[in-house]
Amino acid sequence: EAFAACSDVDIKYICDIDQNVLEKRTREISEKIGRPPQKIRDFRKALDDPSVDAIVLGTPTHWHAIPMIMACQAGKDVYVEKPCSHNIAEGRLAVTAARKHNRIVQHGTQLRAAPHYSEAWNC
Repeated sequence: EAFAACSDVDIKYICDIDQNVLEKRTREISEKIGRPPQKIRDFRKALDDPSVDAIVLGTPTHWHAIPMIMACQAGKDVYVEKPCSHNIAEGRLAVTAARKHNRIVQHGTQLRAAPHYSEAWNC
């Protein structure tokens, strides 16, 4: 939803293997951006699309590293939700892929972005 609010972002795809989730999320984003994004069940379609610059990975816990690595290999920048990997070895492979393919990867740590943390840091 945060990306949908950005005027310089075009949400092209919504991807989920659960058809109910796919329909719901597409409907929600459509209302925000004024048009329906394409619904896909296989994220590799977005990776193959040269017009896609970046992807947001919100997969179930411990399923982030492999699609993140694949996105980097496909030349996409990545926003990846936490946890970014299942173990240290997977995390190292993900960092290696980001560096090797010169990709921007941001790991979401929303906990630290909460307003009360900012207030605490400024004390």
